[in-house]
Amino acid sequence: MLRSWRVEAGAAVAFAVFGGAVAAALKRFKYEDRPDLGRPLGELMRRAARDEGIAADVVVPVPLHPRRLVERGYNQAALLAGAVAAELNARLGARVLGRRRSTAQQARLGREERLTNVAGAFEVRDARAVRGKRVVLVDDVATTGATLGACKDALIEAGAIEVTALVLACAEGSKSEPREP
Repeated sequence: MLRSWRVEAGAAVAFAVFGGAVAAALKRFKYEDRPDLGRPLGELMRRAARDEGIAADVVVPVPLHPRRLVERGYNQAALLAGAVAAELNARLGARVLGRRRSTAQQARLGREERLTNVAGAFEVRDARAVRGKRVVLVDDVATTGATLGACKDALIEAGAIEVTALVLACAEGSKSEPREP
């Protein structure tokens, strides 16, 4: 089921609502050392991008803090972003965004805490990579939109002319507003 999901900082396109098989696959992908799931989940992201007619010059994954990247061994958003970049024939900007500081895991926080947790946490490492460009920002799940909003703010501040967020799933009842098919 394809739907758009509105977040405070803009619109995000999601392949599905977080639940059932999608939620189970994402939990395995993210927390059970299953980078191999990046390929089939990336195919779902490709489909969402294609079905929505998304266009981009550069595809940027939401970054992990270096410590969390070492713990996990891979950035799940970067694996998904690679599939999206291939679909859109766009450059993959895997290191365009960085984290200024380590943040608590968003999954463990409430809405207001999430907003505060990631405010100002992201920076664009090379503004030339996004200045004057259409950017697709990729993450695995959107709940409140706090992370996507903070990343989008950094990309816009660095000169991106358009930022479209694309996620595999969005949380049901997360102040989402479905787009009519």
